[in-house]
Amino acid sequence: MNPLRARLEAGAVAVVGGVARSLGDAGARRLGRLLGAAWHGIDRAHRRIARDNLRLAFPALPEPRRDAIAREAFRHFGAIAIDLLRFPSYAAVDAARLGEISGWQHLEAAHAAGRGVLVASGHFGHWERVALLQGFRGKPMDMITRPLDNPHLESLLSRGRTGSGNRIIHKRAAVRGMLRSLASRRSVAIVIDQNYREENRMFVEFFGVPAATSPILGIVSVRTGAPVVPVFSWPLPDGRYAIEYHPPLWPEAAAERAEEAARLTAAFTALLESQIRLRPEVWLWMHRRWRTRPATETAPLPVAAALAGGGSR
Repeated sequence: MNPLRARLEAGAVAVVGGVARSLGDAGARRLGRLLGAAWHGIDRAHRRIARDNLRLAFPALPEPRRDAIAREAFRHFGAIAIDLLRFPSYAAVDAARLGEISGWQHLEAAHAAGRGVLVASGHFGHWERVALLQGFRGKPMDMITRPLDNPHLESLLSRGRTGSGNRIIHKRAAVRGMLRSLASRRSVAIVIDQNYREENRMFVEFFGVPAATSPILGIVSVRTGAPVVPVFSWPLPDGRYAIEYHPPLWPEAAAERAEEAARLTAAFTALLESQIRLRPEVWLWMHRRWRTRPATETAPLPVAAALAGGGSR
């Protein structure tokens, strides 16, 4: 990336972050939703992807309802982006006003097994705030992330993400980092709900359509015996987020490894789908989730125009 452009981008984001931190919770949320609405209005390409994905997932919904979900999704992710810039100003004393947590006993039970825990979520709700609050509650996690192209922005984002004791595992060394973290009995945060183009992908049913999915969650769970604890979040009317940990998914030691990895991946994906069906407006519909198709598929998807071209995102 051009160094001058990188500095200018980082400077602009820093200014927005300063404004966001000067606002109260409600003001920052309004700013983020306003920016998300502007994103929806300007970005025709991602608006089309969101609409076509929604048509694929919810064909029976009236088009105006699907369009309303898409608009709200853009506003929601605008609010998340602004909130992420405020992370450096948060401390453990803010935890109660940031989230309402249920199911914490499931995470503790999983950790009691002594093999570390794979905390699995999706680009749903506010997964970044989930990680922040888990760290504040004494169970910091190691987060698998893809480094941003702009190193200045990556540094800014990392400071916010690690403020509660969390650590970063870069995607290029994900498996090695995950194994080290689990051996240290830590939580490892992972999301597997984006299109996965690598040769070791597995196709899992997602809204009735095979979706190319990373096998890393299932493979590492089977290899280490670490349980998978799904966690999901969604916004509450008062501006906080509800954060719900689900009972662990345990790998079966006696099962054939490849089949067990596939079972765990499919079980988590089905649970994520059930959450999205309840609250579709807080999932990342702007991503080409179904872009990569099985080699045996002979007919294109109905939304092929939106899913074709332009990388894995």
